[in-house]
Amino acid sequence: MTESSSIDIKHLEGFIPFDYLTTACIQDLASQFRPHELDKGKILFKRGSEDQECHFLISGEIDLADDNFNISKIAADSEDNYLALDNSSQIHRTSAITTTPCEFYSINRDYLDLVTTWSQLAEDMEEQDPDFDDSAGLDWMDALLTSPLFSQVPAANIQKLLVRFNEVEVSIGQQIIKEGDSGEEFYVIKEGRAIVTQGDGHKEKTVAAIQTGACFGEDALIAESVRNATITMASNGSLMVLGKQDFDELLKKPIIKSITLEELYIQMDEGDSGTVLIDVRRQQEFRHDRLKGSENVPLNHLREKLKNMSKDFHYVVCCDGGRRSEVAAYIMTESGFNAVCLIR
Repeated sequence: MTESSSIDIKHLEGFIPFDYLTTACIQDLASQFRPHELDKGKILFKRGSEDQECHFLISGEIDLADDNFNISKIAADSEDNYLALDNSSQIHRTSAITTTPCEFYSINRDYLDLVTTWSQLAEDMEEQDPDFDDSAGLDWMDALLTSPLFSQVPAANIQKLLVRFNEVEVSIGQQIIKEGDSGEEFYVIKEGRAIVTQGDGHKEKTVAAIQTGACFGEDALIAESVRNATITMASNGSLMVLGKQDFDELLKKPIIKSITLEELYIQMDEGDSGTVLIDVRRQQEFRHDRLKGSENVPLNHLREKLKNMSKDFHYVVCCDGGRRSEVAAYIMTESGFNAVCLIR
């Protein structure tokens, strides 16, 4: 086998999934490909073998032999050559033998899956939200400072924040935070794209695609609990990282405001119809012990429910110990809502 020095992106344009990926996504993948060549009569992979890579036939011809010795002939310039070779799973169902000298582009299937998943999620988000922009060239600082969250932060704090952030280079496939781990840092994507997942193994589900300017990691810091999701890079890039102490002092403290029960009752007695009381505990907790006039929106469903909530109201968020309501108030403020925590 001979290793090639570089790849030609144009060779990938006829293959799925590269035909619908953005140029930026393909460029991120380019450095991850392993171009190589095989002489005639060589084995690329064997039936039943486990393979962490996807292989694309760039030139030459190859035979794919199944367990009944049925042969499928694939030529690089044929119409049938639009997918990775025998790519249904990591365990090959066929053996691949070259019948001419061949050139291949091979890539780690997890990297490819990350990028294609991000691209599809971004496409779906763009259809649902006209403001979502998956183009390259976004400025992380502009995205951050124009967000509803930072409108609540004093100018002096913003100056301190920009000094205390540390930049860290990251690479495609790198896991930044892991669900269940303790949280000590807050992150902003300066450059790049990432996937948000929850669960593990066959129960893992992809819940979001994020990119330049997106913040993450704050939930665990506010609640002083473990991470509630896993963040994995879907491209090379860089992150701006803020430690917990600086996060608490410069972000959490000025953003999360509170109101007492007495103050809330005064508002309600005065007929303030613009105040909405939300209990973010689980449904079972809410049924057992709830405040009069409160609505139940469990914290784990809050982000999903926000799209149907009006920003014209003033929201008062409650729980029992206070941590969940602090997280909820932060999430709502980050999304442009007027929200405060109830002190019980």
